[in-house]
Amino acid sequence: MVGELPLASSMQEPKISGMLMKRLCLVLSALVLIPHTLAQVDVSLSFKKDFYLADEFILAELTIVNFSGKTLVFGEQPNWLTFSVESSRDTLVARQKELDIMGRFEIPNAGRGIRRVHLVPAFRMVDQGRYRIKATVEVPELELRMSTQEAELGILTANVLWEREFGWVSEGLGSEPEVRRYELMRSVSEKSIELYVKVSDQYRERVFGVYSLGNVVSFGQPERQVDRLSNLHVLFQNGARTFRYAIIKPDGRLLLQQRWDYSDTRPRLKLGDQGLIEVVGGLRQLSFDDIPSPDQLSEVRERNLEQAQSSQEEESIDESRELEPSAVSPEKPLSDENQL
Repeated sequence: MVGELPLASSMQEPKISGMLMKRLCLVLSALVLIPHTLAQVDVSLSFKKDFYLADEFILAELTIVNFSGKTLVFGEQPNWLTFSVESSRDTLVARQKELDIMGRFEIPNAGRGIRRVHLVPAFRMVDQGRYRIKATVEVPELELRMSTQEAELGILTANVLWEREFGWVSEGLGSEPEVRRYELMRSVSEKSIELYVKVSDQYRERVFGVYSLGNVVSFGQPERQVDRLSNLHVLFQNGARTFRYAIIKPDGRLLLQQRWDYSDTRPRLKLGDQGLIEVVGGLRQLSFDDIPSPDQLSEVRERNLEQAQSSQEEESIDESRELEPSAVSPEKPLSDENQL
């Protein structure tokens, strides 16, 4: 009987080893297959800045890396890309409008593709605080639905330095005059102090543009004037001897951006002989981020001069019909340098 014990033990050992091996194989298969499937496509989400103002355009950058072994097609189905936005209070931000995500593009094997999507005004992140944003991508060819890791950004408040209501008529036929509002705001974050511009209707219900004009020094105040075409001119100091000059259109677009330096005199805004506002004093410095680029600047200036002259001629004709020549006086730009 003693001799039979090893035999019984040897008969049970293959059964136990077989069960263990089967379970081990299943676990290893799961560990190997799942990462392999997910590793075929890699998706990530990023933003250019950590902090934004309420109603500022927030551009999400979705990066897709393809290692599936074949070319993948995106952007053909309306639900191929979705976003979820959650506030710091764990509350989901409702989507108010459709996102502009359509447009076919292909990513070859071992290739990378980037799709940029404006989250505002589809998602209104207006309350101060942190927000967590996640993107989900569907890949029908691989029967995959993948989500990015959450990316965080913060919404800041800003102090209004100056504001001005102005009348404006758009270029469309039959357009009615409307009242819009310019606002210059200063925002302080952990890393910088930035000067923002906001263009909205007079009630601040419709926002046509909110964006940063750049870093600004903590001392001094920006110069600002509104010209005959209702463009806003802003000159502000952003360094010990450097300045930024910007022109903003009534529709919220940034028309011009330049760098100016101290020379023997300080740069300042002045009404020119042609009725246009320009920078005098200081020294103009070409910069990589000029808007427009230096080779396009002369073309833009000539076009603005033609518009100003045309507007001045039309006003002169209208005024001459109603007033005596001696009563006609040149119109001055709006300026509030002493009203901050």
